[in-house]
Amino acid sequence: MSLAGERSGQSIAWRIAPPASLFVVLTALGLGVNGARLGLDLAGGRLLPVGSLSELWSTYLAGWHQTGGGTASAAPTSLAILGALGAIFVPLGGPPALVAILLIGDAPLAGLSAYAATRRLPVSRWTRAAVSAAYAMVPAATASVAQGRLDVVVVHVVLPLVVSGIGDLLASTGDRWLYRSSACAVGVAVLGAFSPLAHGLALLGLVAGFVVLPPGKSLLRRIASVGIVVLLPLALLLPWPTVLVNQPALFLHGLSGPAPAPPAADLVGLYPGGAGAWPIGVVLLVATIFAVAVRPRALLSAGLALAALGACGLAVVLLVAVKPLQGGGAAVGYTGVPLLLLSAGLLWIILNACASGTGTAVLPRIAAVAAVMVVLVLGAGAVFGGRGGPLHSGGGDQLVAAQADELDRSGRSVLVVGSGDEPTRQEGGRMPLFGDDQLALTASTPDRMTAWQSALAQPSSGATRAALSGATAAGALFVVLPPGADAAPIVALAPDLAVAAQPTKDGRAVLRLLAPSGQVVLVPASVAKQAVTSSAPANTTGVTPVDADLPDVHVRVSEGTAGRLLVLSAEQEAGWEATVDGKAQPIVPAWGHQVAVSVPPGSSEVSIEHPSTLRDVLLLVQVAAVLFALLTAIPAPTRRR
Repeated sequence: MSLAGERSGQSIAWRIAPPASLFVVLTALGLGVNGARLGLDLAGGRLLPVGSLSELWSTYLAGWHQTGGGTASAAPTSLAILGALGAIFVPLGGPPALVAILLIGDAPLAGLSAYAATRRLPVSRWTRAAVSAAYAMVPAATASVAQGRLDVVVVHVVLPLVVSGIGDLLASTGDRWLYRSSACAVGVAVLGAFSPLAHGLALLGLVAGFVVLPPGKSLLRRIASVGIVVLLPLALLLPWPTVLVNQPALFLHGLSGPAPAPPAADLVGLYPGGAGAWPIGVVLLVATIFAVAVRPRALLSAGLALAALGACGLAVVLLVAVKPLQGGGAAVGYTGVPLLLLSAGLLWIILNACASGTGTAVLPRIAAVAAVMVVLVLGAGAVFGGRGGPLHSGGGDQLVAAQADELDRSGRSVLVVGSGDEPTRQEGGRMPLFGDDQLALTASTPDRMTAWQSALAQPSSGATRAALSGATAAGALFVVLPPGADAAPIVALAPDLAVAAQPTKDGRAVLRLLAPSGQVVLVPASVAKQAVTSSAPANTTGVTPVDADLPDVHVRVSEGTAGRLLVLSAEQEAGWEATVDGKAQPIVPAWGHQVAVSVPPGSSEVSIEHPSTLRDVLLLVQVAAVLFALLTAIPAPTRRR
């Protein structure tokens, strides 16, 4: 018995050793690479500060957002995922801690994911561990971490499990087909919540495999499985797919936005460009060529299909330029996600070439030496290249406590002026947070923000005064200037419109706007005529802030002169409804883009609303889909015969 127990213990230790060693080594690597940015509140680059648990859920559930002057766009489903998983990390800091762990722990998490996804392959555990380590350190992943591209990092971690799940569904449909289909659909939904492009490529691979591969024993089960994986993620992502249909930039650029097209040499090195990595992925190409030369049958694996999907995605991203969601000229997307698929496909081919049962006895030794060399090269590139990049700990730019409290109490907005690739953002009640850039703004908002940015970056009397007046009319209370900009020239040009305020915690200059404004204002007849004919107020005499909150406004207006306007600091878009004394009243555009309604001379009850009935229905459908996924994606206990 003791000998049997000793052998059992040795067997368990042998099985645990590869993944345990993989996790320990990659964790040490991740801590070493991210040593300068260790913390639980990361921001910088393409990552805005992540809000608290309550902020994430309130933003996701809201039918109208005070972002970019106001929009009824649905929030990305990634906020709900971070909010649900972030609740587990409340003792550490909530969702910001979760995001920090994902970014800093990207390598060990992706390595374990790849190791688990390859469990069915006839390859030794140490070989799987080596290939999983190589996948964890591909240049597309290390660059995405350094640049704060959370969407690509999530794809890096989840992709192997989704590929494995799709492969299992296409290979066979057993008694547990419903559980496997639902679990795979949940993984595809996670991909879609952070990267619609990865979602689309996954479904393309699923449908192509369904058409090409033989149907097997049960065609009906296979059709049902494919239908669940295609349709259930769409229901789980509601109502965000309604935004994706009308915004191709979200599909091609993802959550982290566009990027300059990398040179051909970087693409050969599987490197998407930017800070945080070196184009050393060429070693994967060399290793793949060697593997195919030694064992040509390695090409007859799912790795070739995965690499082909990555190549197709790369071509689409680089050839189709669209206008970014936050404005600017047409741009191509970031190539991180397609390069991840391409890298995973190459590694899958290499792993298939290492399958046991074929070849001579010397081949495993050659493969082992080659695998060690690939892992060492990728590890060196991650250590020396991944330390750079704009991602940092300590959060983003924050107003001082008194200014933040005033914003929260008044509900007015802050205008954060961008510079370079960073867009100008307007956010109500707080500073910009993760998820704001994925809200679809009205058509005129990006151009207006760009004009305000130019007027404030290069002060001139007319343009700067118009920008400050327009921002005040749109409900802004503070203006945060770009890093290094001085508030004095702007204050000198418009001392009656703005004064210098206490700078942010990171030292950015802040302006406080002086003209009367608010979420809702009552404009006298003398200014109302100007409001319907110009883009910025030149005179604010008699403008009175009204105590009301957006988006649903219910106020009683006292007697006054004819021609007055009740103006909201909200962008005019479809869906706004107004009534005066219970009778429908048309919406009037104020300053060319804001919601306003004409007020009669007598005392009257005015109501302005933006109903969200359709969104509420879609949220109910999403809840039903979540319940279905929870009931079917959890495996039932197996019975012994």
